[in-house]
Amino acid sequence: MAETDQITNLILQRMDQLQNSIDNVDRRMVTSEDRASASRRSMHRRQEEQGQKLVAIEHRLGSVEKSVSDAAPTLEDYAMTKAKVEGAGALGRFLWTLGGVLLAIALWIVARWDGLIAWLTSR
Repeated sequence: MAETDQITNLILQRMDQLQNSIDNVDRRMVTSEDRASASRRSMHRRQEEQGQKLVAIEHRLGSVEKSVSDAAPTLEDYAMTKAKVEGAGALGRFLWTLGGVLLAIALWIVARWDGLIAWLTSR
């Protein structure tokens, strides 16, 4: 009977060890599940934040597009006016050059007036 008690005690010790091992595995699994749950919760929160930021960016981009499309007629008008001003500037430079040439011719005629009258009357 002493031998049976020893075997029974050994079996009970082994069962206690197995129970302890199972408890340890169970605790590790619970800890792992808690960490995984926290990680998923954190990832879900970050995805929501990114979604909100994306919505805000879409809204701002829409505002920019609207403002650019609203400004398009003004920009076209500005470009047309700029082209007109450039053309007027070119015409002004041409007229100043022409006026300078005509003034030079007039001054030359005045300076040579006596000689021209003599030349015209001698013919």
